[in-house]
Amino acid sequence: MTRDKNKDVVYFDKYIGLIDAAIEKRLADVETFPNIEGRIGRAFTLVNDAFISCIYRFSRGDRLEEMRGSILLWIQAKEIQKRVMANSPIEFKKTCDLYARITLDTVYDALTMMTFSVALHFTPEETRRLLDAIGHAGKDALMDEAARALGDVNRPVASECVFPKVYAPLLEVWRSAADQREARLREYAASWKKKISPIYWSNSLKGAEGAYFGYWCFDIALAVMLLDVPDAALKKSAYYPADLVDAARQAAP
Repeated sequence: MTRDKNKDVVYFDKYIGLIDAAIEKRLADVETFPNIEGRIGRAFTLVNDAFISCIYRFSRGDRLEEMRGSILLWIQAKEIQKRVMANSPIEFKKTCDLYARITLDTVYDALTMMTFSVALHFTPEETRRLLDAIGHAGKDALMDEAARALGDVNRPVASECVFPKVYAPLLEVWRSAADQREARLREYAASWKKKISPIYWSNSLKGAEGAYFGYWCFDIALAVMLLDVPDAALKKSAYYPADLVDAARQAAP
């Protein structure tokens, strides 16, 4: 049974097959692609495709443990991207900087992968690898607060979010007293779809065939998990990944 009721299994099967084929092709040649600027772009696309593949699978209804390999593949793709950029000649620094900048999806994707890591009860070594892949320490307050909660206690913490119009209220939840978090998170969740609207996929359900992979507030779920916020009211939202949070709250296998 699909988690996302906007599309059926046939839809998700089709586009998972297509994107996985693209990922396999890029994994085979991304670090040796002869055109260096193209190599940098392909590495970026590999990361994005690996992310979308994960969310397709979640929306399709895959069991969480079956998704572990997909989450680790995203980490691998990020590591490849970092190697590609590190090994690129200096004259391509501007191109690398363009692809390495923090965008709204950089933040959302990082918070999403942290959410999956908690639900899957990552080992400390797996968590360290994830946080290293995410990077951007000290650059965005929300990513920094979450990373520290996951054990990166020496990570520097930025004072603000890079995208305050989207995430300042969620950062306020993180920095609130425990007895204020539930109400503030509930308020933020009520406007989440509007808040997240600047992100590239926010209207994808009405976009081109295959563009839609799901609307999920993993960013909110991560706060629930790591701050131990009651979530009974949040479970009423179609955007809330309730079973992911339930898995995180179960004892590790």
